[in-house]
Amino acid sequence: MQLKLLPILAGAIAAYSLVVGIPLAAKAESLSQPSPTTSGQGQSQSPLAGVKLSQQQQDQLDQIRSNTRTQIQKVLTSEQQNRYRAAIQSGQGQQAAVAAMNLSENQKKQLQQIVQSARAQTTAVFTPRQRQQIQQNIQKMRQQNQ
Repeated sequence: MQLKLLPILAGAIAAYSLVVGIPLAAKAESLSQPSPTTSGQGQSQSPLAGVKLSQQQQDQLDQIRSNTRTQIQKVLTSEQQNRYRAAIQSGQGQQAAVAAMNLSENQKKQLQQIVQSARAQTTAVFTPRQRQQIQQNIQKMRQQNQ
């Protein structure tokens, strides 16, 4: 059962990381340009590397991010948000930070729904060609991590 929750929590972690302080403008800017982070082989570590986004797409992604942030904030208590921030700031990994929040089963379900909705909305923003490029980037990243 816990293994099934891992992908859900990973998505929730990614969505929650948007809540705890990644500025929207900086994030949108980074979406339109290749990530400067590279592996030892010189390949980018971002799924959006090399994917050019129009201003309209960036604006749509900003809106999705903002809505997702608001929805997640409504699910989590301020104490849970503080626990997450404290765990991250103390150098704990994302999984440990999520565990520190002590999410209820209901919260886990709500976060899963929020993440699934945000993922579907985000996917709809991209053109088929962009989706293909993103999928190729993800496959490259997985190969590099193996």
